Amino acid sequence: MNNSALSNRSFLVYLIGSTVSLHGLWIYRVALGWFTWELTGSEFWVGIIAFTQFAPAVLFGPLFGVLADRVDRRKASIVINSLSAINMLLLGASAWFGLVGIIVLTAQSLIQGALDGAHTPVRMTLVPNLVEKTQLQSAIASASISFNVSRFVGPAVAGFVIATSGVSTAFAINGISYLAIIAAVAVIELRPTAPRSKQPGDVWAELLDGVRYAVTHKTIRGLLITVAVASIFGRGALEMMPAFADAIYERGAAGLATLTAAIGVGAIMSGLVLARNTAWLNSNVVGLSVVVAGVLITMFGANSDFWLAVPLVVLLGIILSLCGVGSQILIQTLVEEEVRGRVSSLWGMIAFGGTAFGSLIVGWASAEFGLQITVVISGIFCSAVASLVRVR
Repeated sequence: MNNSALSNRSFLVYLIGSTVSLHGLWIYRVALGWFTWELTGSEFWVGIIAFTQFAPAVLFGPLFGVLADRVDRRKASIVINSLSAINMLLLGASAWFGLVGIIVLTAQSLIQGALDGAHTPVRMTLVPNLVEKTQLQSAIASASISFNVSRFVGPAVAGFVIATSGVSTAFAINGISYLAIIAAVAVIELRPTAPRSKQPGDVWAELLDGVRYAVTHKTIRGLLITVAVASIFGRGALEMMPAFADAIYERGAAGLATLTAAIGVGAIMSGLVLARNTAWLNSNVVGLSVVVAGVLITMFGANSDFWLAVPLVVLLGIILSLCGVGSQILIQTLVEEEVRGRVSSLWGMIAFGGTAFGSLIVGWASAEFGLQITVVISGIFCSAVASLVRVR
């Protein structure tokens, strides 16, 4: 049996479609952050918009997970991605005609955040349904490399598109890119899953069953707590990148694209290592990575030189990807199929919701006390809390 997921035709088709769509996603994210800064010039609003992208995963993530364990995942993916395409094309058209103020932008971002939150457990449970168990680690790492290649290329494309055609075109490109993942999911072959040991019951009861499973599983519980620390204090601070690019480094949209791409380069490096071998990976390694991430964020916040910031965020890309992808690999390897959707949704709720909460707090604090000092303090908290978690 070949342990490389790339030898699996269905996974390869899915990966290609997903990669195209992810490039559109990163074009959208860079354009969204820049458009927010352009409209308001406010760190607070940058934090609010970042919050709206991830908040629905916090509020409804566990419910989305219950649905992912109940519904046909192929159909769910096609429906959600189709709605995302429509939302993005509407946003692009609205921006083109000058109809988008910050309130409209917030509403559109919130809608897209809800769609992304619904798709997260579906996406995370589709991959294990495509490959053999021996190929699972390779599949998750390969998906991570795809995600971070798009994080590298997407922002560079976004910077060019925004400079030449404006944010409306960037939003429209994202809408069109969803067609690739819709087509891929429509043609792939899913492996049959084991039948449920019991008939679906009350939604809330199933939700609590999933939470109880994660909380009582010592390793999964520890990994979820570690991901929460990294998301709130680490990734939340990095959502202030548009403000750093313009207000601190005075590099505009091109500077933002460079910094976002630099994070992607680091994450690709981490993904390549994880795709090759994960024998060394365990929960202690994931925990230590968050301690190191806090130190790097502190250095990033204290720095005012653009060309020193670039290698710092490359390192942050390596470390934060190790935490995110490493925790996914460990959890997906450990979790039982019957609760996979619910546990995956908890990971998504914590990872994306923590980023939303962190960006909201950092955005507010930056507006009140200053951007750099706030990010420095966030980095210190990241290392301190992660160290405490490791000791406990």
